[in-house]
Amino acid sequence: MAAQQPSDALWVSSWTPSNGEETIRKKSMTDESDASCILYCSWFCPYAQRAWIALEELGISYRYIEINPYEVDVNEPGGYTKKQLPLPQKEKLYPDFVATSPRGLVPAVDHSGRKVWESLCVVEYVDNVFGQSKLLPTDSHKRALARIWMDHAESRIQKSYYTMLMAQDPEQQKKAMTTFLAECRKFAQAMGSSGPFFLGENFSMVDIALAPFWQRILWVGKHYRNLTLPHFDKNVTEKQVDPDFQRLAQWWEAVSNRPSVKSTFVCKERLIASYSQYARNVGTSDYAKNLQSSLTSGKGKDSSMCHTSSLLAGIALGVCLGYVLAKK
Repeated sequence: MAAQQPSDALWVSSWTPSNGEETIRKKSMTDESDASCILYCSWFCPYAQRAWIALEELGISYRYIEINPYEVDVNEPGGYTKKQLPLPQKEKLYPDFVATSPRGLVPAVDHSGRKVWESLCVVEYVDNVFGQSKLLPTDSHKRALARIWMDHAESRIQKSYYTMLMAQDPEQQKKAMTTFLAECRKFAQAMGSSGPFFLGENFSMVDIALAPFWQRILWVGKHYRNLTLPHFDKNVTEKQVDPDFQRLAQWWEAVSNRPSVKSTFVCKERLIASYSQYARNVGTSDYAKNLQSSLTSGKGKDSSMCHTSSLLAGIALGVCLGYVLAKK
C-alpha cells in the first residue's frame, strides 16, 4: 500500500504532514450519516484538488475517501507511481468509487445517490446545490468568459507546463516553456483589477481551476526543471517590473492563503516525490499517455521535416551538378 500517513511502512521519515494530510484525516472520519456528500479523491491529483477546494470553500460536511488509481512500487518514494491500474482492478478495489465515476477517474462525488464526476462538473454541481452558485458570476456574459478562462487554464497553461515537465529533450522543454509563459501572460492580462482574484474581489471557479496546477508549477516545476517565473522584486527599478507576472504573484498570494485552498496543501516534499515518474516520462496514466503521444509525434514531425529538407537539398544538388556537367 502506498504511504498515506506517517505510520505507514513506505512513508519517508523526512516528510512532515501538512494541512492537507490533517484535513484528510478529519474528513475521512466523518460519519456518512453526517455528511452531505462523499468525495472520492486522490491527495496528489490536481483535478481532484479542485473538487476538494470547492467543498472546503462552501463549508460542506463531506466524507473524504482516498483513491489510489495507480500501481504501487516499493522502490519509489512512498510507493507512488503514475502507472494506471486497469479499470477492472479499480472496480475490484473500489467498487463504490467506480459506480460513482464510470471511467475510474477522480474526483467524483456521491450526493445522496446522485453521482457526478469530472473535476469542474463536480465543482459546479456542488456550488449549485450547496453554494447558491456563488463561484460563478450571475451575469451570463461574465459567466461565459469565466468558463473560457477556466478552459484556458487547462488546455493552455497546464498542458504546456506538463509538456515541459515530461519532455526529456531540452529543445522540447524550451519550446514548451516559451508557450507556457505566453499563455500565463494572456491569463494575467484577462484578470480583473478590483481585487487579487481572477474576477477581482470574488474568489471563483476560475481560481479553483488553476490553483492546484499553479501549486505544482511552483513546487514540482522548480524541483525537476528549475522553473523560475519572472517575478516582481521590490529592489528592481520600475522599468524591470514584469506587470503580468506581478499580477500572477498577487493572485497566488491571495489564493494560496485562502483557507479553503490552504487546507488542501499536502507536504511539499511528498507531492514533489509523487511526480518523479512524470519528470522521467515513464508514467502510464491517461494524461501521461496523451502527452507522450504529442511529444513523440512532434519529435517525429521535426525529424521527418529534417529528412525531407535533406532529401530536397540532395535532389537540388544533383540537378545542379548534372547541369554543370552537361554544360561541360
